Amino acid sequence: MKAQQLPTRLYILFFIISFFIYNPAFSQDNFEDTKIVKNVFKAFKKKKEKIILKSLSNKKDVNYIILLAKAKKPEEKIPSADTIIADFKRDLSVNFKKIIKKGESFGVAWENMVLTKISYASNPDRYIDVERGDITLECESDNKKFLIILKKSYKIRGSWRLMNNIKFSLL
Repeated sequence: MKAQQLPTRLYILFFIISFFIYNPAFSQDNFEDTKIVKNVFKAFKKKKEKIILKSLSNKKDVNYIILLAKAKKPEEKIPSADTIIADFKRDLSVNFKKIIKKGESFGVAWENMVLTKISYASNPDRYIDVERGDITLECESDNKKFLIILKKSYKIRGSWRLMNNIKFSLL
């Protein structure tokens, strides 16, 4: 009897350890301390476009992504890093201004906003082997609850970067 209990206990212990090691909930970044979350929150709170632009990828990051993309799809024509960055800046600026206006039309007082929760949902890119996902900031302002979703953000060389438009929605 005792000889069979030991292997069973080892299997259970192995299962529990594996669960904690491989479960994404236990291996996620602490997003509250990331530059991307701090910059995006501060940009909306102060309504300063320049702050949010700091969360975009720099030329070194974009060149890294281009290399990875070309490795997977060598035949694809990819614009230069400078073109990609210019497009990102333009699109993010327009997106940011629209969200500010939309929030204000719903009664959001950006200067009073408070970050209540951060969540992450993995959303891998099948052509680029870097971590990618949606980072969601749950916020409140004068009894208005809303989400700011950083769609398809990439973790490039250890830092999270905006690579897509931001989505805003009331709760």
